Amino acid sequence: MHAIQLFDRGARQNRDRLAFTGAGGDFTYLQVQKLSNQIANALLALKLTADTRFAIFSPNCSQAMIACLGASRAGFIWCNLNAKNALVDNIDILSRGDCAVLFFHSSVAESIPELLAGVPTIKHLYCVDQQSTNYPDMANWITDYSDNAPDIKYPATDFGFQGATGGTTGKPKLALSSHSWSAMSIVGWSTVLHYEQPAVNLCVTPITHAAGIVCLAHLAMGATNVFMDSPDLDAIFQHIENDKVTTVFLPPTVIYMLLNHPRAKTTDFSSLKYIISMASPLAPEKIIEASKVFGPVIAQAYGQTEAGVPLTFISPAEIEEAIRCPELQHRLSSCGRQTLIVSDLAIVDDNDHPLADGEKGEIVLRGPTMMSEYYNDPAATLEVQTSGWHHTGDIGYLDAAGYLHICDRKRDLIISGGFNIFPFEVEQAIFKHSAVQDCAVIGRADEKWGEAVVAVIQLRQKTDQPQALETDIIAHCKKLLGSMKAPKAVIFMDDLPRSPVGKVLKRVLREQLFKQT
Repeated sequence: MHAIQLFDRGARQNRDRLAFTGAGGDFTYLQVQKLSNQIANALLALKLTADTRFAIFSPNCSQAMIACLGASRAGFIWCNLNAKNALVDNIDILSRGDCAVLFFHSSVAESIPELLAGVPTIKHLYCVDQQSTNYPDMANWITDYSDNAPDIKYPATDFGFQGATGGTTGKPKLALSSHSWSAMSIVGWSTVLHYEQPAVNLCVTPITHAAGIVCLAHLAMGATNVFMDSPDLDAIFQHIENDKVTTVFLPPTVIYMLLNHPRAKTTDFSSLKYIISMASPLAPEKIIEASKVFGPVIAQAYGQTEAGVPLTFISPAEIEEAIRCPELQHRLSSCGRQTLIVSDLAIVDDNDHPLADGEKGEIVLRGPTMMSEYYNDPAATLEVQTSGWHHTGDIGYLDAAGYLHICDRKRDLIISGGFNIFPFEVEQAIFKHSAVQDCAVIGRADEKWGEAVVAVIQLRQKTDQPQALETDIIAHCKKLLGSMKAPKAVIFMDDLPRSPVGKVLKRVLREQLFKQT
């Protein structure tokens, strides 16, 4: 099975329905299908091999996703790229990934000469959205090619995706996976998202990452995808109300900002069925607040570039049940139960021995969406594929009902006074304080404790009494967690450093604040 076959299913059943709208313009399913056929035929005419890598260097827009569908139809390997990365980082990803074909947006055209100088493997590039005097544009390039589907066959076991990992703990690795990675991830979303009427999916976060898989899943279901080329908060509210959006995929930090926005009190959210959160767990207090503001629409999922998405899912109905029933409220800290794309999910200790329900250890997985390897990195591949499992590097536990609770990244664990302290637990306590919008807890080297717990906090509103508020937050945490886990210091920042997909970069925080890695 291939992602493009799932798109074609949606196109056959919804020929005249809008597939794309918003940034990049309107395109029906039939138009997208024909354009993707032309792109595939034009690429195949270049006589490139099946292991050719392509990338999309563009903000979210209709033409970018059409280019992705076309190159995937040709059987090429999608090398995902985030236009919001620093250029030097994108050059590194493309050069290490041996990218040969680049589709780019006019908004990044000025950076193309530098990018080409740094990535000599790129031999073919096309501007997706307009004519350019320096580079060929996609519309003119494909004009002479047939809009019939190319007659090619390639095994689903061939490589089809080369994903750059989040890079929250260092330089991104390149996870190389088969065509089944994206196809099974699409099927995974289709098994957990249910609609009585055609859906409208708002694409806010970069479609080059997990939001792209959510978009592809909605294409398989015949939905309309509304593209936003930047995560403007006012525009999110406007799209939800005007386009009758049913589904939006957002990182927790954007959800927190929406909750704190004045328009949250006046916008009509009646069309919404799902606000899906990923990247990091939502604080339970924020889930309860979001349910009151947006309605019973909050869902959480867990995924990895190396392992697929969604690996686990908790639905709005399950979350609402947990909000209503005190005995189930512990599930609000969960990212759900394993989906059908996961064959096995377990928690193991440092010796790979399975742990009982409730015991914390590393999350390990098996299933059809596990990556094949890290490209050109056999040592890192071996490290995460020991004992026949994919090792996620995430610490968590399973409860008796099979819900997965993520405690932290293994590398973020704080050892203070000989005790293991999970930053996520401290962060959940901090979120209970009414002054806090977002936070991150990190460890700082300490002569007495080995590591001291430090909270870095973004406030809902600025304060002219930071010392008093620091004392108050520490006392608040001591009451909820005890003195051992409570922060030894609080640092206030206007905004926390984040990856282009919204993850808080604790590595960067440590470097900025403590000059350490």
